[in-house]
Amino acid sequence: MNEIDRVAQDALFAHSRELPLWPDGVVERRLELLRPRQIVALRNECPVIYLPVGALEWHERHMPVGTDGMTAHGISLRAAAMTGGVVYPPLFWGVDEFGISKSGEIRSGMDIPADMPLPGSIFRIGHDTYGQLISDAVAEVFRAGYRVVALVTGHGAKGQTHTIYKVARARNAAAGYRAVVPMEAYAPAMGILPDGGGHAGRSETALILGLHPELVDFRESPPPGEPVLGGSDARPHPVHGPLTITDGTRLVQAAVDGLVARVRDAIDAMPPA
Repeated sequence: MNEIDRVAQDALFAHSRELPLWPDGVVERRLELLRPRQIVALRNECPVIYLPVGALEWHERHMPVGTDGMTAHGISLRAAAMTGGVVYPPLFWGVDEFGISKSGEIRSGMDIPADMPLPGSIFRIGHDTYGQLISDAVAEVFRAGYRVVALVTGHGAKGQTHTIYKVARARNAAAGYRAVVPMEAYAPAMGILPDGGGHAGRSETALILGLHPELVDFRESPPPGEPVLGGSDARPHPVHGPLTITDGTRLVQAAVDGLVARVRDAIDAMPPA
């Protein structure tokens, strides 16, 4: 965006410039809830936008299928409150890998170990389609005047992680600075809890407990002795006990701190406009 366009945008709000931006004193950073004058003010203050991406995917029976996108979005909102900027709504389309299940069926993602189509997993698009979508999305937010994009994935499929890092590398090479900051939302929180587990396990469950505790219901976990499907075990651990909201708060803060550190480094290295 050039200076002529910026001046033209600012002129749209000449009649309302004296009105309070935040009548209730609370700064909103969810882009879809903002009015245009608020968007321009936040962008002028800090030209950073967070793009959270995830999936609608089975996360065992105790967790919402939107876990990946909600984790990326929730951590991004908390980071934006510290760095400035705005947060785009989470994108719930993504990619997964294919494999052969024990019955010989070709399946993808969590359906492979479960050997069935698990309910709620509705997100898979082609790798090429996804790569083009993310690339175009990043180009669009730069067209809108943002100068740093935090591209945050909550879905850990190798193809999805590879795509966001590939898009970031290409954009950064073209821009000549770290314009895109790719990150796995959950990464800084892994390893904090003993026996943290992977997909739908203790660590991922704790993150949602820290963000949306009302959406986790351990009563729906499989009973003792019944194996989990397409995930790790988040039931009470025989040594470490049940997960708590306190565990979740600790892991969320670690994830936020990790993202904030990366984004601040990019802001500090941003060349003059």
